[in-house]
Amino acid sequence: MRIVWTVVVLLVAAGLTAAPAEAAGPPPVTLPSAPTGLTSPVTLPADVDPVSPYLPQVTCHPVDMPGPLMLRELLLRTYGIGRPGSISRGCTEGLSEHSEGRAMDWMVDSRKPAERAAAADFLAWLTRDDGLNARRLGVMYVIYDERIWSVYNVRAGWRASRGHVDHLHVSFSWNGARASTSFWTGRVGALDLGPCVRFTGSYAPPTAAPRTVPCGTPSAALVRTSRGSRAYGSSGSTVRRAQSLLRVPATSRFDRTTWDAVRAYQRAHDLPVTGALDHPTWASLDRSSVRRRTVTGFSRARAATYGVDRYSSTRLSEGAAGRAVAILQKALGMSLVDRNGYFGPRTRAAVVSLQKKAGIAADGAVAGEEWRAIRSSLV
Repeated sequence: MRIVWTVVVLLVAAGLTAAPAEAAGPPPVTLPSAPTGLTSPVTLPADVDPVSPYLPQVTCHPVDMPGPLMLRELLLRTYGIGRPGSISRGCTEGLSEHSEGRAMDWMVDSRKPAERAAAADFLAWLTRDDGLNARRLGVMYVIYDERIWSVYNVRAGWRASRGHVDHLHVSFSWNGARASTSFWTGRVGALDLGPCVRFTGSYAPPTAAPRTVPCGTPSAALVRTSRGSRAYGSSGSTVRRAQSLLRVPATSRFDRTTWDAVRAYQRAHDLPVTGALDHPTWASLDRSSVRRRTVTGFSRARAATYGVDRYSSTRLSEGAAGRAVAILQKALGMSLVDRNGYFGPRTRAAVVSLQKKAGIAADGAVAGEEWRAIRSSLV
């Protein structure tokens, strides 16, 4: 599994970071001055979508998203050439938006004149006017015939890349992946920054709703286990062990059935629903694998008093993660398999139950009043 703090290193290796203007070179194909472009199904607004920064893969969500599906269909219908390539893939191939279903391959071979000409039409239309159409589609970058162009670094032009000789690769912003851009909707919305990682070393849980504010700092992992992290596309005895515990066919391959089972288990036990076998999930699923817990030695009463003393001025609500949440879960008397340091639906339900019994507004969030109510209930 990729670790979040290695993203910068990986971006440099992949050549996706901003390059100086002098590094620009010619496009991979001769771009026509009057290209055949794509026709939007809606009336386009005067405003243009915001430029997306580079938003690297943070989730393992191998499901084809609507934006890539819709663009792929439109490309094939408009140009009548090439073949549909893959959208979603497994999560074991390195940093890739394919692992989130927000990258698309159009199989147009640069060595075949007719396919190369179709690619040239699309690329000329997409990148002209400083990438206006890329912004409308929510395209972050394209790669073709060993050259890359990115909307977040238009000034650098076309730069050297690797591969992609027999197909054209398109990576999308989250707006583009969700097909929420002006090209499809006729409206310009706020920039969607995508999901947030909750625990360092883990994937982010995918979300259906857009996020327009930056993520907070991920919490340090609260537990370490003897099990290695595994994700969709992995294989081996560690995957087989998880399958046995999840009671799904023990194929030793992290397939869709296993992915669905992991997600269902995470939902049931207040874990970020990443779909991956990370340390928080292993600690809940296979307690014999736990080697270290950060939060230990607390009785319910001590946890409640600690919360009153340390966290009364902090508001905890669904989606929070970290030590304070683990202590809250202990104070609430939640089962060990659910005390994972993530404020999920089970924690919220326990908080709401407490609030109703204590005569507190049942909003599911925790501050000083809730900590004091927990402590009082244990006297």
